[in-house]
Formats: sequence, C-alpha cells, structure tokens
Amino acid sequence: MESLVTHSMHNYRQVFVFEVWMRPWTVNAERAGNRWERAKNTKMWREHFAALSPSTTLTDATVEITLELKGRLQDTAACMPAVKAAIDGMVDANLFPDDTGDHVTTISFHAPSRQKENKIIIKVEGELFYEG
Repeated sequence: MESLVTHSMHNYRQVFVFEVWMRPWTVNAERAGNRWERAKNTKMWREHFAALSPSTTLTDATVEITLELKGRLQDTAACMPAVKAAIDGMVDANLFPDDTGDHVTTISFHAPSRQKENKIIIKVEGELFYEG
C-alpha cells in the first residue's frame, strides 16, 4: 500500500494525517465474505497502520475519515471495517492507550468524493498522553 503520514500541531493538539492509496473494504464485502477473508483484510490494515503510526501517544482524540474514490462511490461509513482495523493498528502501536471513549472521543466519516485515484485519509487529532 502506498502511504504517507504528515504531522502538525493545532492549538496545542497533535495532528497526524494518514493517507493510503487503496480502496478500503466495506461492510457489505465483509458480510458477503467468510471469516478467513475478514481475518486477512483485518490483519493487512491493522499491521499497515501499526507500522505507519508515530511513536507518540494521544488522548482525547478525534478521528476523521475522508474517502476519495474512482468509479462507484461507497456509502458514507461503509468503510467502517477497514477503519476499525486501522484504529486497532494505531492502538497496537500505542498511538492511543486504547480505543475506548476514554481516549478516542469521536470518529466521523465524510461522504466520499469522486477522484482519479482511490485514497483513504484518516486524520487523527489529540492531546499528548502522559501516564501518572
């Protein structure tokens, strides 16, 4: 998967933007498939986002999903299985201590737009987490 991660700060909050040039799998595809396909897709997305995640830990985080797709557009939030796997990968890499509401407060999906390439953009914004 071709990918890019950028970092910035906005009002003392860390902002990471993950861009992955791939069409994410959908709820309908997950339902139509079998458990081995689901496990394969979940593993691929989870490991990829774990590898992309920075060595920073955030809390009070918001996650914003934007899809750019060629061809037929997906329904808004249809990419939820891929996003859940991506967030789990971020937890595996300790970008969040966990993905409960204690650390990830909002996950929002924008309606997909038609573009020349398939791309999922996941923007994560949060405060640095300090244990103790």
